Amino acid sequence: MKMRRLTSIALLLAVILLLQPSVLADEFTEKGNAFMEDFIKAMNTGNYSLIEPYMSERLKKELGEREFAQLREFTLTNYGKLLSFSFVNESREGDMVKLEYEVRAEKGSFPVALTYENGELVGIGLGVRAKPNPAGMVAMIIGSLLVLGAFYLIRKPSIPDLVLGAGIALGLSVIIPFYGIISLIVAYSTVARALFTAFTTAITVEAVKFYFSRNRDGLSLGLGLGIGQYILLSIGTFVATNFIMQLPVSFTGPIYWAFLDAAIFTAFHALSAETYSKLRDIRLLGLFVLIEGLALGSTAFHVGISLLLGLIGVAFGIRFGGVIDGIAGREAR
Repeated sequence: MKMRRLTSIALLLAVILLLQPSVLADEFTEKGNAFMEDFIKAMNTGNYSLIEPYMSERLKKELGEREFAQLREFTLTNYGKLLSFSFVNESREGDMVKLEYEVRAEKGSFPVALTYENGELVGIGLGVRAKPNPAGMVAMIIGSLLVLGAFYLIRKPSIPDLVLGAGIALGLSVIIPFYGIISLIVAYSTVARALFTAFTTAITVEAVKFYFSRNRDGLSLGLGLGIGQYILLSIGTFVATNFIMQLPVSFTGPIYWAFLDAAIFTAFHALSAETYSKLRDIRLLGLFVLIEGLALGSTAFHVGISLLLGLIGVAFGIRFGGVIDGIAGREAR
């Protein structure tokens, strides 16, 4: 009798142990499904408050309203309106539970992974990829070419200096990305890292222009640098990432920002280099470094401020570079 009772208890415990994981799995699946329903609504409407109650405090800091807005813009641009979701898999490791879903959208589908730790949602991963979009590249090319054409009407550029400027741009494109890596070591906040990268980039670019513009056609040198940056590098980056590395790069911002950025800063490079070729004054170098550094640093916060600073740099370049005087002198003759 006693043996039979022990056997019954053992069987009962075994059943409980077998059922426990499925009960927990159902619990997390229900949580995940509820989140995914509101996540799709939030992505389609832009209502961040729909998903905020589900997230842990740590996740709220990592995925705030600003980050959510950027993620939403990127996702909707590349996939269109989100339509539905389906559960794919659940896995666990210790206190961590990972739920995998597939989201169907108007332009395709993508995976979503939810990570729970001690019952709290601590991670959201979207496997979204950008669709190749050359709009930004084309806008930059047009902006830079228009500036080249405008300055061509003022003065025929020197082809060797134009080529040298383009070569400088390509060379700097290898060096400058390392500044972003260094900023992770020397700076401890997002703003500090952005400013460090911006000003080290500005110092490098302006110092190189200052050095090479001596006894050269500075206008052509600067135009070449702009062409290298906004035409050659734009084309090269787009082709390499989309068709060689298979990492599609999508341009999601307004096209006119890209156009204005290329036009203004191609003119900035041309006029600042022209200034250096005529006035070997270290104070002017410092002035253009300050303007370019602030312009690059403000890009992460508001493109309009960056473009305004670029226009200020163009104005100083016109003032000190003597381009207007050159036009007036030519017309007088």
